[in-house]
Order: sequence, then structure tokens, then C-alpha cells
Amino acid sequence: MAKSKTPKPAAPKSPSPAASTSPSPETPEPDPEPNTPQNPATKTSAPAPPEDFSSYYLKRLTVEFADDIDKIRNASDFKEGSVPVLIQALKQGAQGFSEEERARVMMDGK
Repeated sequence: MAKSKTPKPAAPKSPSPAASTSPSPETPEPDPEPNTPQNPATKTSAPAPPEDFSSYYLKRLTVEFADDIDKIRNASDFKEGSVPVLIQALKQGAQGFSEEERARVMMDGK
């Protein structure tokens, strides 16, 4: 029986001076340090400010009544100039809550 010859892996070549200045495909570049100008996305940012009641109210209102709002927007008599009126009407709904109710809603929402 004849021995099968398996090719030996080639020994890695030492990099030439020109090759050592640029990263080789086998060697990944190290990640930049966090909080550096090269990687601003990883900067530690301050926590988001607490949401105010009006913003919370508008978000909840638009989610709960999304279908109705779409019906209003798609009505034949709804014009581009009606958007600010609709927004103002929705915002005014928040005025119907007392300070105690607002505080309770915001505490329950957390």
C-alpha cells in the first residue's frame, strides 16, 4: 500500500516592512477605545430626561385612537391646514387632568 501524501501547510511568511504598516486580512484591527473621538457612538450619555405628562398623554392617545385619527386624516374635507388644528385639539385633552391625576399617571407609567 502506498502512503498518501498530504501537503504540508506552508509556513507563514514574515511580513515585509511595507506589509507591517497596513493591517493584514488575517489580523483584525483593534477596536477603538470607547469614549474616544473615533467612536462617538459609545460615549456615555446622560440618562434621558423624564417624560412629561403632555408627551406621555399624546403618545398614549395616538396609540389608543390610531384608527380614529386615520379616519379623520383620510376624510374628504381634511386639508393640510387641518393638521395643526388636530394637534392642538389633541394637546388640549391633557389640560383636563389635575396635577394629582398627572402625577399618579406618571408614577403608574414607570
